Amino acid sequence: MKKIDRKVLNVVEFIEKGIIIVLLFSLLIVVLYTAIVFIALLFGGIIEGLESSFSRDNNILKHLHSVFGGFLSVLIGIELLHTIKMYLKEDVVHVEIVLLVALIGVSRHVIDLDVTHLEPLTLFGISALILVLSGGYYLIKKVIRKQ
Repeated sequence: MKKIDRKVLNVVEFIEKGIIIVLLFSLLIVVLYTAIVFIALLFGGIIEGLESSFSRDNNILKHLHSVFGGFLSVLIGIELLHTIKMYLKEDVVHVEIVLLVALIGVSRHVIDLDVTHLEPLTLFGISALILVLSGGYYLIKKVIRKQ
């Protein structure tokens, strides 16, 4: 390889690493913010829930949906941080982590869905997506364990 080509590749790799580091810290800030907001809303909701637990209008399911949705949002952020961190360390994207993030993301979306107003075909599509992601994750983990 020519000397100039090697220098160009080194510059590109340096810029690429810089961009990844900026993305990593940006995502870290977003995950921290999301976790703080989630915890604040969680405890605020618990206190509010205790105060209104004896009223007729108390709908615990709506509160639980927002709690689980917020928890999964924080979890998705943490998994994305882990993916970027692993890419910085090994310079390889780990497919099992990407599949796990996708599975968590779809699960979070399912929690937010109002299934009573969805068409059956949409529900079958979402179910198929979850099955395919789960199967892919299982197969990749199975191959990794054999190595």
